[in-house]
Amino acid sequence: MGQFLVETYSAPGSHLSGNQQNHLRQFLGRTDLRFESGAEGYQVLRRGKPAKRLSEGEKTAIAFLYFLVQLKDQDFDLSEGVVVIDDPISSLDASAIYQAFSFLKNETQDAKQLFILTHNFEFLRLLLNWVKSARGSTKSYSMVLCTEGASGRTARLAQLDRLLIEHATEYHYLFKVLHTFRSDGTIMGCYHVPNIARKVLETFLDFHVPSNRSLYQKLDETAFDPHKKTAIYKFANDLSHHTGKTFDPALVAETQKNVTYLLEMIEAVAPLHFTGLKLLSEA
Repeated sequence: MGQFLVETYSAPGSHLSGNQQNHLRQFLGRTDLRFESGAEGYQVLRRGKPAKRLSEGEKTAIAFLYFLVQLKDQDFDLSEGVVVIDDPISSLDASAIYQAFSFLKNETQDAKQLFILTHNFEFLRLLLNWVKSARGSTKSYSMVLCTEGASGRTARLAQLDRLLIEHATEYHYLFKVLHTFRSDGTIMGCYHVPNIARKVLETFLDFHVPSNRSLYQKLDETAFDPHKKTAIYKFANDLSHHTGKTFDPALVAETQKNVTYLLEMIEAVAPLHFTGLKLLSEA
């Protein structure tokens, strides 16, 4: 499912009913956008005027709803069809995730085969809970694992890690990624690690130091080797992707060391917590 990048769409043979207009209002949570049919298709209006510079979230919502409308096209038999939906919540606000899930569930549940891809863990939880409760259907959960080798970047399908299926947050799985991480000395092999380290660090400190203090202040209050704490903070904070900084190739050699420091800190501060996560990771 692709995003629409312009404000006027050609949709021969498709008509957006008043009910579908209501769907758009419900999805976005506001009434300023609507569709107007024309000889060459339909136009998106904002407060009665042609919409300009739609946000990425608005484009995603329009594309997703249009896709669902097309599923009911008379030339497509949903009960015998295969439906593939790729990351329908991309660029949507967090508040729209539940709306997207609701529309997806109600409009696609009668498909013969349904494939849904997502990068978002919250959305994944909604999908897992829905699929688990579905009766009389075959279920399969997979994840894409990417690796970089001498021949280039490759990807393969693997069974979705059970920690992502069995637990309400991704914390257990992310701990496992760090616990099992072994640096191969390449930027590609280490690039994802600072982001994961930051998520694990934030989640752990949220419980260990339950306050509204900054990440730095929470870490500073934690009883552990001050030099290692400084290294953990610089690694997880400065190199995580949200900072917009590039990954310094010189830090590849430091990745394994800083992951080890973080795990050592969790073990020293909360040994029972660490042991439980370690057992889950190695099971």
